[in-house]
Amino acid sequence: MLLALTGFGVLAPLHRKVAPMARMWLSLPIGAAAYVLIAFLLVLSTGSLRPGMALMVTGVIGGIGGLSALWSRGWDRHAVVWGAVSAGLALLTVLSARSIHLTRLTPDSLRYLLFSNDLRLTDALAEVHRTDLLVRQIGLPSLHTLSSLTDQRYMASIGPLFGVFALGFFAWFLCRSTSSMAKWSRWVLVAIAVLFLLTSNRLLYDAFYINTHIEVAAYLLVAVAGSWLAVTNKSWEWAVPSGISLGISLLFRPDMPLVVAVVLIGVAASRAGWAVRLALAIPPAIVVFLWYGLVLWRRTPGGDNVSLIAPVFVSLVAVLGAVLVVIVSNSPRVAPLARHVDRIMLGGLLLLLAVVAVGEPEILVNVTYATFRNLTYDGLWLFTWPAAIVLTVIAVVVHRIPDGRLWTTPIVGFTLLFWLLPLIRGGARRVGAGDSGNRILAHILAVIVAFLVLAAVDLWPASDENAETVSR
Repeated sequence: MLLALTGFGVLAPLHRKVAPMARMWLSLPIGAAAYVLIAFLLVLSTGSLRPGMALMVTGVIGGIGGLSALWSRGWDRHAVVWGAVSAGLALLTVLSARSIHLTRLTPDSLRYLLFSNDLRLTDALAEVHRTDLLVRQIGLPSLHTLSSLTDQRYMASIGPLFGVFALGFFAWFLCRSTSSMAKWSRWVLVAIAVLFLLTSNRLLYDAFYINTHIEVAAYLLVAVAGSWLAVTNKSWEWAVPSGISLGISLLFRPDMPLVVAVVLIGVAASRAGWAVRLALAIPPAIVVFLWYGLVLWRRTPGGDNVSLIAPVFVSLVAVLGAVLVVIVSNSPRVAPLARHVDRIMLGGLLLLLAVVAVGEPEILVNVTYATFRNLTYDGLWLFTWPAAIVLTVIAVVVHRIPDGRLWTTPIVGFTLLFWLLPLIRGGARRVGAGDSGNRILAHILAVIVAFLVLAAVDLWPASDENAETVSR
């Protein structure tokens, strides 16, 4: 509950552009991001994580945000109501998660929990298994250290909290973005999209699975949708939660630096102004410098290797390079070329994929076979991906979404990375729901479905009655 209130407070100064209901759904992910960042800084500065202290500092930050909004008259009746709803929904989700125990655990889950226990030791980073520092990252373990403040050994509510609030933001975003449609068509389209996610077997599973998938899916959705809202509305306020989501996602999975770089390159090619670009670029730059540059570079096996296949080096170059492109591309002299930088990047990834595939034909065959099996049956996605892939291919070709490349660049980029990464690391994917390639498909699904809804808006007649944007 405190994390939700903190997130609502952090977002309160953005009240002029970010509606109270939107801040309510964003509150938990942003509050959790604030806690994770504070926890990381405490470990970096003191060597150990004290969850109570981290939670207290996080609450203070939320309080400062709330007070600053009060000074600028950002608290009205709607803001108070939605803030209370945010806290109440978080409390209800926590109580439900503790009472109806649906948590799913695997050996990977136990590695995260061991990591969280090590974070509370005197010299935390030295105690954590060096490989886990890179593979598991510090984001999810730092959240599970909160279990030391309860009578539980881990936080069964983290996944459900992210799932509930991410689904709420997804529904709110679609309602806002389809406001020009006729009333009943609008609600039918949004309902179909929400039900599509709710009936996606693996995505629903991830909401109760102790791993990073539901958290990354939530942050990637906020990052892409928030970037699009920031650019189309020329609103730096929307770039704030989006930038925070991009930055904090770097602390959850080792493949996120490449995904974040792809999203940032999409922003670089857009018509975003200086304020939007800086709000989106600064958080990832700070996080990648502190975590990858100061921690992983020195503490992981081969972390200081300068190589095109060294994970830490590639992550640093990818994110910091993308940040530089985002900033430089707004220069009048560079802007004409920068408008095509996303296409150049995607073309480069496609060329690299082709070259690596020619050199590793056996791995490509194995990856193709495993992926086909997982998408059609063995991965337990059922009809989710066969339907999503067909619709996405059509939508990418025919869509007329304003600034639509902010959606297509992450989607196409993620697809290319999905095929490229196993070829680079020399390890094929395997058949089964537990395969890492099968599991990371959950990260992009909500983004794809939101894109499909936006692409479908033009197929329905607009209604003057609903032309006003949903603000609450």
